[in-house]
This record gives sequence, structure tokens and C-alpha cells, in this order.
Amino acid sequence: METQQTAEMFASQYSPLEIVLLKPERIEEMEHAVQLLQRHSTVVVDMALLDDSNAQRFIDFLSGAVWSLDGSIQRVSDEVIVAAPMAIRLSSGSEAEPEI
Repeated sequence: METQQTAEMFASQYSPLEIVLLKPERIEEMEHAVQLLQRHSTVVVDMALLDDSNAQRFIDFLSGAVWSLDGSIQRVSDEVIVAAPMAIRLSSGSEAEPEI
């Protein structure tokens, strides 16, 4: 019983961090990524299914949203980016890695 009470107390004080993986097929899905950021989720976006033009539009839109929410965004690879709300600090382990 004590273990359950401790778990409930911990759960009420700390909400879990959420990391959402997205692999959009259409540019219209960028709004969902922004909604996730607004809910304080970290969003990993694999843009492999988008053509280059739409992938750039997705990055531009998401970058604007991240800026307005005081978050951060970073490229992981040519096709993958990570966007995080302001409470999360993105780090690559190298000072040379710039944000997008």
C-alpha cells in the first residue's frame, strides 16, 4: 500500500516528459507537430517521406513555432530534426553543432 501511495504522490508532482516520433507523409501534418510542442512534448520528425521542398517548408514552419514558444530545434541528420519546448535543452555533445 505504501508503494502505491508513493507512486501516486510522485505522479501528482511530476508529469512525465513525452517524446513523440513523427514521420509525416503530407505537409499538413506540421500543425500536429506544433500542437505537440504547445503541449510541452519533444518532437522528433523524420522527413524521409516528404520531397525536398515540403521538407524545407516543414522545417521553416516548425522553426517559427519553436521560436515563438522559446524552444529549440536541431538537425540530427539530413532527414531528421528534433524540436523541443523551452523546458528541454537539446545538446549534441559537441559545441560545434548549431541549432537550425
